[in-house]
Amino acid sequence: MPLAVNPFDSRRLIGTLTEVTPTSAKLNLPNAAQAEGQWLHGRRLGGGEVGEFVLIENGDYAILGRIVSVKLPEKERLSVEEDLGAKRESHPLGTIQLLVTIIVSQGKVIGGITQYPRLGSRVFSAHPELIKWVSEASQRTPTNADPIAIEFASIPLASDTVVSLTPERLFGRHCAVLGATGGGKSWTLARLIEQCANHNAKLLLIDASGEFHTLDQHVLHYQIGEGTPEPAATKEATLPYRELKEVDLFAIFRPSGGIQHPKLRAAIKSLKLAAVLGAASPLVKNGMIAKANQPKAPIEAAQITHAVAIQSATVELDIDKLVGQIQNECTYPAADFGKDQTKYGDTTPNDVSNCVGLLARIEGAISSTELKCIFKPDKKPSITKVISDFLADDKYRVLRISLRYLPSSLNAPELVANAIGRYLLGTAKTGKFLKQPVVLFVDEAHQFLNKVLGDENQPYPLDSFELIAKEGRKHSLNLCLATQRPRDIPEGILSQMGTLIVHRLINDRDREVVERASGDIDRSAAAFLPTLVPGEAVVIGSDFAIPLVISVSEPLAKPVSMGPDYQTSWRLKPKGKISK
Repeated sequence: MPLAVNPFDSRRLIGTLTEVTPTSAKLNLPNAAQAEGQWLHGRRLGGGEVGEFVLIENGDYAILGRIVSVKLPEKERLSVEEDLGAKRESHPLGTIQLLVTIIVSQGKVIGGITQYPRLGSRVFSAHPELIKWVSEASQRTPTNADPIAIEFASIPLASDTVVSLTPERLFGRHCAVLGATGGGKSWTLARLIEQCANHNAKLLLIDASGEFHTLDQHVLHYQIGEGTPEPAATKEATLPYRELKEVDLFAIFRPSGGIQHPKLRAAIKSLKLAAVLGAASPLVKNGMIAKANQPKAPIEAAQITHAVAIQSATVELDIDKLVGQIQNECTYPAADFGKDQTKYGDTTPNDVSNCVGLLARIEGAISSTELKCIFKPDKKPSITKVISDFLADDKYRVLRISLRYLPSSLNAPELVANAIGRYLLGTAKTGKFLKQPVVLFVDEAHQFLNKVLGDENQPYPLDSFELIAKEGRKHSLNLCLATQRPRDIPEGILSQMGTLIVHRLINDRDREVVERASGDIDRSAAAFLPTLVPGEAVVIGSDFAIPLVISVSEPLAKPVSMGPDYQTSWRLKPKGKISK
């Protein structure tokens, strides 16, 4: 593939090499001490600035690098003080981080340095079109010279140089959008979704805070939880408890070890049996299995006959009967003071007493407004049915699921998001997504990953997104995580992200996590992260020849991620002024 522009344009010459090491090179920068950069064909030419991409001439090879430091020799440090009368000739020096090799005659990019340059080699400022060409090199193949690409960014200081990346490079190995508050993370997510919606893609967005309600291109809006719809066309969905797993109920009810945990498990199995047998069965009384002083044999025989339904991880039972059934489980193991092994014994007061806390938590959760979408779903559609219909409907490209009105108490958002992820992974494993890959976008991902409910004795991990990161790719289910707290994302998950779009990161722990999770960024490149301006990001990944600095284009529908206007909201009205 021919190069976009001549890499060795004499008008872009900025210096010559004076030292070469395995990872870097030093050079003279005669124009770096000028007060302003230069302009060439309407584009700014830095001539030796930190962050500037450069090309080192090396025969048929061009070595692409990035200037990471510029300085004056110690004895010349006053040479730039013109106002002090010290203005004289200076000899600036620079350090280049060596990145990749370009075979000029073949138009081919090779990772690493195949042949090191010699002292005195000329160094040229890289043209923005050439940076774009290098960043897109791996997505052009002889059989796919014009691939589908997502246009979502440009080269900084060259806004007309658009960077386009193919879906497989962005999402094929999962993607993470990272950045501190105000760095542009939400805009990047919105821009990606808008551009992907222009193609035959299926995108699901878990919107933790509701800020993406402005999306309006091929978007179907649903919310879980009662609240003012945003936008007005938003419909309400539920997550009926029958679509949860047993482990979800344990995570909600949080039984302690000892008595509570086995009694809850036994009660769930008994209620499943009651649901299978039906009200007509003599074993079922008021929708429950009574055990106190009842024969064991009929119940045990029914448990064997319906073992598959009872052992299933699903919860096909009447949740309103759970408290009563737990009390039914609190019996002595044998009747007549242990003499009659054919019957269950009387109710055990101590067991009932030990389960009082569990019973209160169950009653509180079932009757709570926070979990109404789970335990009292009414006739509102299930979110799994909504997802299934959306995947089969060609009218919409994006399904936005807002969790804004799910309160954080009782871990409702985490439970719902985890259940959605688990449903998608289960559907993906059936092969349904192989012909039309699905991308799951998760905003504020730190709220949902690395979450373990319960306590250290009875932990209940919410791990569906971790499983998607590990297994989803082979089933055409891809993940795009967005978070302002990379340190709260397990490194095992970040290491599964083939593409990282990293906005400004100020916290040193966040930067260290990114460095460890990606082998494609070192401390020299990570040092630029705290200085990125809002909207700028570094794209890192195994499919990218270089850590690419981009300026993300504004989305058409901007998310509502800004805080209040304090000048307006704090301004006192005339009648509200306090008299002196």
